[in-house]
Amino acid sequence: MVVVGWRSGGRLRWVVAVPFVLVGLLGGPVGAGAAVGASAPGRQVVEPPAEEGVLAPTYEAGLTSADQQVQSFLAQNQVLEDISAYAAERIVLPQDIPLRAASCGEANAFWDPRAQEITFCYEYLEALQPLLAGEQTEGTAQERAAELDQDLIGVTNEAVLHELGHALVNLYDLPVFGKEEDAADQLSALLLASGDERHVGYALSTIKSYAALANAAANGDQPLKDYSDEHSLDAQRFFNWVCWLYGSDPAQYAPVVESDRNPEGILPPERAAQCPGEYTQMEKSWSPALKPYLRT
Repeated sequence: MVVVGWRSGGRLRWVVAVPFVLVGLLGGPVGAGAAVGASAPGRQVVEPPAEEGVLAPTYEAGLTSADQQVQSFLAQNQVLEDISAYAAERIVLPQDIPLRAASCGEANAFWDPRAQEITFCYEYLEALQPLLAGEQTEGTAQERAAELDQDLIGVTNEAVLHELGHALVNLYDLPVFGKEEDAADQLSALLLASGDERHVGYALSTIKSYAALANAAANGDQPLKDYSDEHSLDAQRFFNWVCWLYGSDPAQYAPVVESDRNPEGILPPERAAQCPGEYTQMEKSWSPALKPYLRT
């Protein structure tokens, strides 16, 4: 695998050549090595359910022509069904969780604790599509279109798995240290990058999407209110994902680290030095908490 990244003119770039090499971010089979600190003091671990649930996908009719195009794209590629099947291979759910694709009036994806359902908004892909398309300059028009489709499927996977993290915290009363949004990002990264070649590709699509969002933000003034959001800024999420992937296998992903010999690296060496430890901390945080609910 060849990974080349560079920063130029304030823009973040991430270019990846296939084939990908599988990366086991959880350090082995899911659920392995989970003997450390299973829960916070005073918290009762919820037992795995006697009957298991699934993510139950539905595609609601889009309210605009653009929404309908995204609806058709997701449905034809069975994107939500694939996410549901992948989640079922990894995690035991306590109940069926509706997974809705719908028009929302905003670019979003969210877990609703009252309705106990996940919603993925068609507008989310509508907002990302032109940004991701603008980042793709290599290959023929047909190749760029195919890559864009895979990136859109990839970011849908990341968004839904991120919201699944919120659902698991809520339904299993899992302990969270720090910002829950960051914890949900970490679970999404672990689930994608510990999967097969296709899901590792989705992790890389996520990195590209945060680079595109950060580039868009850099082209204008960052509103002060953006800093109050519960999510980390897109540029921070970009570097977090690069760091976590690098930390999972520093030898494999060494080309992403900036150095005198590799000035086009995108990850500053000061952050890179911390990434293996960050990865280990992610594993120690999520694996013990989820141990009763992970498939071995």
